[in-house]
Order: sequence, then C-alpha cells, then structure tokens
Amino acid sequence: MVDVVTLGETMLRLSPVSVSTLEEAQQLQVDVAGAESNVAAGLARMGLCAGWISKLVDNAVGRLIARRIGWHGVDISRIVWAERGRNGLYYLEPGVDPRSTKLIYDRAGSAFTTLRSDQLDWQYIRQAQLIHLSGITPALGKLSRDLTLQVIDEAKRSGILVSIDINYRNKLWSARRAKKILSPLAALADILICSIRDAATVFGMNSENPEKVAAEMQHTFGCPTVVITLGDGGALARSNGTVEYQGAYAADIVDRIGRGDCFSAGFLYGFLREDVPAALKYGNAMAALNQTTRGDFFWCDKQDVEALISGERSAVQR
Repeated sequence: MVDVVTLGETMLRLSPVSVSTLEEAQQLQVDVAGAESNVAAGLARMGLCAGWISKLVDNAVGRLIARRIGWHGVDISRIVWAERGRNGLYYLEPGVDPRSTKLIYDRAGSAFTTLRSDQLDWQYIRQAQLIHLSGITPALGKLSRDLTLQVIDEAKRSGILVSIDINYRNKLWSARRAKKILSPLAALADILICSIRDAATVFGMNSENPEKVAAEMQHTFGCPTVVITLGDGGALARSNGTVEYQGAYAADIVDRIGRGDCFSAGFLYGFLREDVPAALKYGNAMAALNQTTRGDFFWCDKQDVEALISGERSAVQR
C-alpha cells in the first residue's frame, strides 16, 4: 500500500561544481531532478509511503537515477525499464544577482515520452490515497498527454484524490498551448497548485490580488482546493469557501531549484495528515529548508520541518 503515487520524467542534472557559467566550467556536478520524483522524495522523508512511476533506459544512467530516488525511501518498484533509448538530462547554470539562473534541456525523445498506459501497474495506482501529477508531463508530447489524462480518469473512477501542479515551463511549450491542454486537466483536480506567476502567464489572471486569483481559479475549474504559491511571499489556499494564508519562512539560499516541488510535498503531507492551514505551514517550511541545500531533492527530515514551524530550532544541535 502507498499513500501517494507520482508519475513523471526524471533527468540527470549537470551543473558547474563551483558558481560559474557552463561555458567556463571544468567539472560538472551530477544530480537527479524531476518534479514528480522530487515530490515523492519529500513525502517519503516526511514518513509517508510514496511511489514514483516512470520509464528509464536500463543502463548505468537509468540505474543511477532510480538509485538516487530510492535513497530517499521512495518506492521505485513500478519503474518501466526500456532496453534501448535515452534518459533525459538538463544543464543548470546557477545565477547570482543580477545574473539569472539558466537551464538547457536535452530531453527530447527520452524513454519516458514512450511510456504507454498498458505498461503501468494499474492495481498499484488504484490503492493509493492520492495521485500527484504536474503540467510538465503533458508538455512532453501527445503520448504523455494521453497518459496523464488516463491516469486522472482512472483515479477519479477509483475515488482517489488527484493533485496537479501547473508547473509551467516556457522552454517546453507556449503559454497559449499550455492553457488549452491544462485547463481540462485542472478541472479534474481535487487539489490544484499554481504559482501566482503561472496563473498570470498561462491563464491570464491578474496577479496583483492572489486571493481573487484563487477564487477565480476555483470558479473556473471547480477544484475543491486551490493553492497559490507566492514565492518569497508564502502561499495561500482556498478550500471549502475559506481562504488561509501562510507567510514564507526565512532561509539563506544555496539553491532555489526544487523549492516548488518541496512545497507541494509539504502541502500534500499536511493535507493528508492534518488540514489546510497545517498543509500551508508544512509546504512553506519544506520549501525554505530545501533552498538551504544543493540539488532539487529535499534532504532534511520531519524533525527539521517541525522545528522550523514551531520556532524551536537552534543554530547548533549538540
């Protein structure tokens, strides 16, 4: 039995060992990164049973990706292994103000984009409490879009909660295309997570009033729970006619990449175990802590999260 099942592509992440540009880098750090596996890892580290479904090529790179995800306690037993093909990767150039962080994708035609519904263990999916997906998967091609819809339909038929993070990537598709594809999927979500920036970029909503954005998204898509993330401003959620807000926790930033996924993991943990106000606290705490370590994955534990929320953390633990 698993509490949460996620499905999506995970790639190798290559970045300069020191803070420098890719062009001048002499060595590259090898990390593993994928929105859905990041969420699964965060949930597993908080004590939930989380499974990640994907498709990888059965070679050293594919096994590295699987092993890194499995380190966190994620159930990787339902990975579909391909005999040939390629695993996706991307290059990350960390930014330092005023220079932006830059990503270069090399993921076209990856093994994941060939994953079919008849390769999934549907019985495994049906026994989960919640399925978490992101808007990245439908951007990867028609087969991936169809697969996303099939997973959502099966979850709805089985009475499983569906969580969707819009997670717009302008390097993968246009905002107009994303709106057309993601709108009907968003209408099927029980929990819809969207950054205030994506709400404006993809759905054309006025970002000046996040509470109105949450209300408009709930009215447009009919989702029981809508969560709007506000970056350094924290996050708010509209659920059962009530709006809850939680400010961000202060953090010294080592690496921003992955904080949105860690927010989603924290929110889902709090939602399943407690309530919406607690979910916002867990989400913001995990997002803050994630920024203090390198890489996309959440490397802290439940005690770290609870200490941050309670204000009882100490500079040195002896």
